[in-house]
This record gives sequence, structure tokens and C-alpha cells, in this order.
Amino acid sequence: MTDAATYIEDTYGTLRGKTIAHVRPMKDEEMTLFGWTPRYGSTPMIIILDDGTAIIPSSDPEGNEAGHLFVEATE
Repeated sequence: MTDAATYIEDTYGTLRGKTIAHVRPMKDEEMTLFGWTPRYGSTPMIIILDDGTAIIPSSDPEGNEAGHLFVEATE
């Protein structure tokens, strides 16, 4: 495994097998906790999995701004 593959497996491998239960916009108080404000006409989102785990797209690993999530079909 490459260093990147090992990092991804170690960091995100626990997501395997979980399912998305809910997708919603962040609440104002949640955005305040992250220090974020909506930009480019979008609102940050939270993806909640079946076990309560929350996935929050970020622009970078430090969590400096909200991020965008691309959703594409794979072949």
C-alpha cells in the first residue's frame, strides 16, 4: 500500500459498510463552531451515517472553510 492509501485506510476505513441516513445543511451555530460562513451562494452540509457519524466536507484538512462534495457515478 502506498503512503496515501495507508493514510486513507487508517483515517477513513471505519466508514466502510455504513450507510447515509440523512443529509442536511449546517445550522448557524454549527457553522459558528467551525468558524465558517456560507460562500459562493452555498451552505455547508452535514452527511449523517446510520451510526450517527457525521461527515462534514471541508476545503482542507485544517477545516479552514466549508467544502464541496462531488457526487459522480462510477463505472
